Amino acid sequence: MNTEAGNPDFDITGAVDLHVHCGPEGIPRRFDAVSLARHVGETGLGGAVLKSHMTATGSWAQMAHDVTGVRLHGSVVLNHYVGGINPAAVRGALGPSADGEPYLKVVWLPTVHAGAHLTARHHEGERYDIPPEWCGGTVSALARPTAEVEPINVLDTGLRPPLDEILRIVAHNDLVLATGHAGRDEVFYLMERAGVLGVRKVIVTHPCYDPPAIGVSELAELAAAGAYIELSFILVDLGLVSFAETAAILRHVGAEQTILSTDVGQVDRVAPAEGLAKLGAGLLAEGIPRNDVDTAMKHNPRHLMSAR
Repeated sequence: MNTEAGNPDFDITGAVDLHVHCGPEGIPRRFDAVSLARHVGETGLGGAVLKSHMTATGSWAQMAHDVTGVRLHGSVVLNHYVGGINPAAVRGALGPSADGEPYLKVVWLPTVHAGAHLTARHHEGERYDIPPEWCGGTVSALARPTAEVEPINVLDTGLRPPLDEILRIVAHNDLVLATGHAGRDEVFYLMERAGVLGVRKVIVTHPCYDPPAIGVSELAELAAAGAYIELSFILVDLGLVSFAETAAILRHVGAEQTILSTDVGQVDRVAPAEGLAKLGAGLLAEGIPRNDVDTAMKHNPRHLMSAR
């Protein structure tokens, strides 16, 4: 295994990172799509999902694939930059494809424009929708004061028709719905409504972060209903949770319904392969069986990215 991947004692070969921030966008990023594809190919990763808070990334994935031969996956985040809860943005993101299969794989609910995100940032004394710590301490040119941003709350009754249409698009194309920075009540509503409309793949995004700040007993409830619970390296790296707490959630929820990702791509953080290696090694040290780590880091992500 390439030692660039971090801990040489933990084999990340074939792991698929479903949460990697990429540029160029209005937030400084360590990778663009081509350099990330090269990183994936050089370190033995099985793939990655490109995430931008501002734009759909399927076209980036296609260009990176054309240049490097490494297949990455695209996504779209339903912030105001793409019209919010906008079915047309999801349809447009389905455009780039190879061999009849769209590069688009993940539809994220709003992040920086989610009502729960704006409320949490305001309570923490943060002035902007895009926190400066995401940008190396500088204020992004796209950042807006939280009080001036119209919050997107998927519980708003006026958003239910376009949200239902998006869920039908997700279901019809076998995409993954990720909850983004939706709040706790929104996550439970989304899980229920997605099931009604035939969505088969739901990820509860970094539930230890606020938002959604969902406790372990409720995570087990969501997992029992079919959701995959995302446990991400970045929260350990930031000191928001420990490896021990992460391992405890994995045990309670079960590896079969857990996703291990990094949520990295920031200019001052490790690369995805190193983050996954550190996360895997940390969980092994907490007594999680290697098979469970492989299930959550390799097998489950490959299943979610596979076509019907």
